[in-house]
Amino acid sequence: EELNPSSYDPKGMERLIMQLQEAGFDSEEARAHTFLAGIYSFFGDIERAIENHLKALSIYERKKDTLGIASVHNNLSLIYYDLHEYDEAFSHARISMGLEKKDGDPRRIHSSLNNLAIIFEHTGPVDSAIYYHQMALEMAHKIKNPYSIGLSLSNLGNNYAIKGDLNLAEETLLEALRIRDSLGYSRGLAYTHNRLASLYLQKGEFTKSKLHAEKSLENAQKAAEVKVIRMAYERLMELAEQTGDVKSELAYLKKASQLKDSILNESNTKEITQMMLNYEFDKKQLLDSIQNAQQMREQTLVFDERLKVERNQRIILMISGVLFLVLAVGWWRRYKFIKKASQIIEREKNRSDNLLLNILPIKVAEELKQTGKSEAKDFEEVTVIFTDFADFTKKAQHLTAKELVHELNICFKAFDLIIEEFGLEKIKTIGDAYLAAGGLNNHSSVMDVIHAALKIKDFITQRNFDPSIPSKAKFDMRIGINTGPVVAGIVGIKKFQFDIWGDTVNTAQRMEAACGLNKINISKTTYTRIKDNPDLCFEFRGLIPVKGKGPLSMWYVESRKNQIQKFQEIHHEGII
Repeated sequence: EELNPSSYDPKGMERLIMQLQEAGFDSEEARAHTFLAGIYSFFGDIERAIENHLKALSIYERKKDTLGIASVHNNLSLIYYDLHEYDEAFSHARISMGLEKKDGDPRRIHSSLNNLAIIFEHTGPVDSAIYYHQMALEMAHKIKNPYSIGLSLSNLGNNYAIKGDLNLAEETLLEALRIRDSLGYSRGLAYTHNRLASLYLQKGEFTKSKLHAEKSLENAQKAAEVKVIRMAYERLMELAEQTGDVKSELAYLKKASQLKDSILNESNTKEITQMMLNYEFDKKQLLDSIQNAQQMREQTLVFDERLKVERNQRIILMISGVLFLVLAVGWWRRYKFIKKASQIIEREKNRSDNLLLNILPIKVAEELKQTGKSEAKDFEEVTVIFTDFADFTKKAQHLTAKELVHELNICFKAFDLIIEEFGLEKIKTIGDAYLAAGGLNNHSSVMDVIHAALKIKDFITQRNFDPSIPSKAKFDMRIGINTGPVVAGIVGIKKFQFDIWGDTVNTAQRMEAACGLNKINISKTTYTRIKDNPDLCFEFRGLIPVKGKGPLSMWYVESRKNQIQKFQEIHHEGII
């Protein structure tokens, strides 16, 4: 479990695979591909690593070897995790877990649980990561494997620290350190010391933090683990920053940066270094032969000497050309790797930006990215639309949970598209209620909100007349609209959301509560702004008592085109 792939020659493993293919040893060939993939992964050649894993997977699938298939998916999960492609990593981890649960091998299940947990560490929520680490720890105790117990405790302690439970994190990491120290595995000790250094840095205990950071560096150097050595330097750099030691901070930053470059270029550097050594050896042999030839032919003609010099110059020029070509290939491979890494980073950035814009208005999202916070803002005139399904609780009793969520999703997806079409901002959904607003940006007005409400109502009406939809999945709805000032902003630091507050919002909700089925009920402030629109017709409802506000004037609003169509239908039925 502490093997170092750097000590193995990929060329030799490739020759072994060819021999296994010729001998027809399929299972051994698949295992050799998996081992070769591990070597390429260590040196950063991800494309070849994935290629060999897929070759192993093809063999296992042909032989219907369930455990082999699970093992390959487990390894692919770790590769995509390192590439920060967490969706792909999660997919492979779930496949591996499903296959290994059928087999029931506790060691393999422990490995898959640990993979799922570290993925959730980056995608969130942290409680899910802790849940899977705890399950992995239980499995490690079940198989009585100290290495697995130490691994799970170290990961679990790190997640407690992320969650903010520093005392429990300290207790858990110290227990992991005790177990790993008894095993003497330098790599595992380096990781656990590093996490303790980070924890004590959070707690402000700088002496303990420095002790564990130095221990992490010492064990990482023993294990020749470049990645962990860099992590130890970064931890010491953070400590120097906190204590105001600028000189040490710059020194550790330089060392960490150098190691980061070496990780990106380790595979190419090793290959180039070997070629350089071969070149120096050949060159030395050549110079020795030249010197011997010169001693033996001191009395030869000047013309012969000149020919020898020219021949040696050509040889040196050829060797220099080969060396230059090797260096150019090395730099090209490094360029390609860095370009690929940059594309991955850019893709992740775009994904994050799209996710942020999906939950926040553009201006708020930009402010949040630039300053790390967003100030609440006053808006003098915003039109709030509030919708709700009538008798939703009774309807829900006749649907399964899956059917209920499916039907709500159909309706709310349609609402989202309509809200986007008219430039409104969706605020949130609360159960079966839907809240949106116009006027928070420069792309919507009161009439945009009215048009959106009419289109939402038409969608529900058409859906209720669709004979292919069962009656239990059809809903009646109410829509309330009010115009006035609001305060808008984001609240909280965890799972934050954009929201609006004010009496205008409350009145919009009261308009919805006092509305008839499949109607649009508007307040006086909204009515005064649209009453002269020739495309609309209104029905004054009088003064309606409203809880906490007393009597309020209300109007039903309808599209004049729809009203004329209804009149024609009624008139036609009367003639018939």
